[in-house]
Amino acid sequence: MNHVIHYDLYNDDIPVAGFTVRNSVITDFTSQKPELLPMQIRSATADGFASWVRERSIDLSSIKHRNLMNELVGSRDKLTLALRTHMFSISDTFTCFADGEFVPRLQLCRPEDQNTVSDYILISSDTSLRQLSVATPNASTDGSFTKTWRYEEGDWWLYKIQTSAATEAEVTISRVLRNCKWDAAEYDYVGRYRKRVRSRSFIKPKEFFEPYDSFRFFFDDASDEDEVIYGNISSLGAEYEKAWRRILLADSLFYNTDRHMRNFGVIRSSVTGKVLRLAPNFDNNQAYLANPSGAYSSGLLKLYMKDADSYDLDNLRTLSEALSKYPYLNQAYKASLPYL
Repeated sequence: MNHVIHYDLYNDDIPVAGFTVRNSVITDFTSQKPELLPMQIRSATADGFASWVRERSIDLSSIKHRNLMNELVGSRDKLTLALRTHMFSISDTFTCFADGEFVPRLQLCRPEDQNTVSDYILISSDTSLRQLSVATPNASTDGSFTKTWRYEEGDWWLYKIQTSAATEAEVTISRVLRNCKWDAAEYDYVGRYRKRVRSRSFIKPKEFFEPYDSFRFFFDDASDEDEVIYGNISSLGAEYEKAWRRILLADSLFYNTDRHMRNFGVIRSSVTGKVLRLAPNFDNNQAYLANPSGAYSSGLLKLYMKDADSYDLDNLRTLSEALSKYPYLNQAYKASLPYL
């Protein structure tokens, strides 16, 4: 039997595109308000749109995530999970519904339901999830570590379970950057063994985060060359260039080799589609002594400082002064001194 369902894609409750699922395959995609769509799918084919949908689904490298998928939908198919959870995500404002099934975004995912999901990830193996029929923000937690969103203290927090080395690097680097008054995500330790960390959502109402991996299709050259990325971000304006250079300098000083194209991006308005600002510096859990080698190297800083100007030197001086208060980052502090 030919099973066909038409869906509408919404951005903050505004219909922006339509697509059809025929026998569990997306067979067509039609853009209606391209200015409110992620750049990756503004003019996508059905296959291209399907790829974007699967990117929103939960990462399968964690056994907790795989078990969660089984409990929610009885399947490990990413398209099935994305549609079942209406593509809901805390980090952006997109949802989807079959014809006649629309629910306003604010009513779709209740904090108490989502916290039941996060309890499953963080605490237990409760098997009652499928009966809840929740739309969960976990549907977009891709990455190398087990993650889950949780509503606490009047805000959404992304929890990660990772090594103590990763947590120490992430929390400490975040604190240094924020002490410098730079735009960086907020991280806190969770638990006495410091193998869990939480990060406050940096998305405000009527905003969504778009990773550069999607946003790059806004530009004529969407390649992943470092020079192209720098030029593209700089073309957005001087403030974007300055913010990006601070991220690059911090990555160089803290030996972060994991700044891939989903670990940075822009914040856009869900009302107009306008780019509002560069997203803050986040995801430093493979930096410094938590990098894959387990040893610090000043090689990235040496390479970066070959073309440094007064702006970079001022930023490095600010970072160095902040680092002097953190014994854990002593190797990075010493690496900065020859340039000051």
